[in-house]
Amino acid sequence: MLKKTFAVVATLGLSASIFGGSAYAQNSTENKPGTVQYEKALKEYESKEEVQLALDVKDSNLTEIKAERKDLTEQVKDLSDPEFDRFLHNFVKENSDTVKEKKEKLNLLGVEFDQKAGNKVKTMAITDPARIKLSVYSAKRGGQNYYHIGVSWISKDFETKPATLDVVSLEWNPKYGKFYTASVPADGVTTKRDGSKYDKGIYLFNVNDSKLIFDSYATVQVTPKKSGWLEYGAKYTHTYSTTSKTTTGQASIGFDSTGPSGGYSYSVTKTTNVSSWPKYDENAVKLN
Repeated sequence: MLKKTFAVVATLGLSASIFGGSAYAQNSTENKPGTVQYEKALKEYESKEEVQLALDVKDSNLTEIKAERKDLTEQVKDLSDPEFDRFLHNFVKENSDTVKEKKEKLNLLGVEFDQKAGNKVKTMAITDPARIKLSVYSAKRGGQNYYHIGVSWISKDFETKPATLDVVSLEWNPKYGKFYTASVPADGVTTKRDGSKYDKGIYLFNVNDSKLIFDSYATVQVTPKKSGWLEYGAKYTHTYSTTSKTTTGQASIGFDSTGPSGGYSYSVTKTTNVSSWPKYDENAVKLN
């Protein structure tokens, strides 16, 4: 079995006809809920068309969606890829629907969807301690020949002892899925880090976990290379300072071949006064 830090592994079924940026951790109290800055930013964020659409679909039942199916389907179809990625993140996060219910809703709107059930992970890095909920999912819109593979997480607090930036990967079996592109929100906590091993089935992103902001997700798009099963997953590594002194910059990483079905994964190299907290988890879901 594959071992992963904050790992979520999923499986994508393909039929015969289908298939780094660098930043520094900063402690910003302006991102805390309840502050004027946060509430202003939240109001502006929730006014985005794709966010409103996600909230509408999430809060509606199947009967209501069926009644507005034509209009909602057109709205989803008209989203750009970055807007669709943000739509998926907001549809997935804090959604109490079962995976079956989520699939039924999006299927009505012409979207093939599946998700690994999210896990709440107790971290020893963030004080209180906080809980991070990590979810991995895939989606494909009608008329497109590529899949959006996404990872989304929610933290209830921001890091009080920030160290090097956290690292999150999206990983897939390169024998079945060909890398198309990677995307992150323009103003979120995530930045592209390393795409040099995309042909090995991995793309790395940096995460500034000292900021509590809304767009905490990353996405890659892959196209099918052949029919069969495409395994994919995500690994989140949280780093924190073991002293009162803040450590900044990128964590050093190394690649290995422990990813899905022989694809690549990564590990964070331990440095002075910086530790990482591992949590192992794995699962498999089938997409038809």
